[in-house]
Amino acid sequence: MQFSHVSAEYGQWIIDACADADPLTVTAQVPVGYERYARILHPALDEEDRQVRWSTVAASRHHVLTAADSFETVAGLDAQGNPVAEDAWVDTDLPLDELPANQWKDLALQLIQASGKQDFVLGLWAGYAFIEGGERIQIELEPDPALSDEQNAAAHAAALAEAQKPAFAVQDLAPGPLDLGGGYRNYHLFQADAAFLSDPLWAKTAAGEQRQRPALVFPEDRSWMLSTEPYDDCTLIGGPSALIEAILKDPGLEAIEVGQFTRIGHSN
Repeated sequence: MQFSHVSAEYGQWIIDACADADPLTVTAQVPVGYERYARILHPALDEEDRQVRWSTVAASRHHVLTAADSFETVAGLDAQGNPVAEDAWVDTDLPLDELPANQWKDLALQLIQASGKQDFVLGLWAGYAFIEGGERIQIELEPDPALSDEQNAAAHAAALAEAQKPAFAVQDLAPGPLDLGGGYRNYHLFQADAAFLSDPLWAKTAAGEQRQRPALVFPEDRSWMLSTEPYDDCTLIGGPSALIEAILKDPGLEAIEVGQFTRIGHSN
């Protein structure tokens, strides 16, 4: 399982391809021109952390799920997640902001099978605090009653210093992330093999293993591209018809076909 940093120049083609796109459409994230596009819906979790599909929520309200629906529309909620309909769905939180690990593995298998022996370029959202470390990371450490106040303070300081260490070397981050605009759509790019794509492990830090799903992925030949915006409730992908069809039919995923000019979240 291998990955290594690459320059933001590897993603310049995305900036060029999406420069004139309507910011509310699919092609603001995934370039125009692919044969077909799909939207993979992230599940919500109920009180017992079981995954709940959008179709389950839609069926509970006799709502016809469409390609452009936001989860709030499907569930009868306002933009803040508060019920606005008598039959509003309130049995889960809002959907996850990335695919859960089991669904990511299903998707990765489809991507790998469609790509032969190519390597991939992966984008890790630059907003994760563990990447650069520093004061954004704070910890709580229960005082040890067997130690003095000074000793507990020293133990906390040592643990905090360890937690605030950056996950990547300064020289690796120096070129800067790929900036796709909007103030927060910034991604550090990596070249990775199929094993890493299927089961990403960016770093082991004091907080544990960092296994965030990549927010951008494309193979070396750019025959398809995947995008998950920060804090979004779905993953978009454009690619050849066979790949999109396989994703739509994968029982481990909840996916719906979209058009390249579909305006996500504006079905009403």
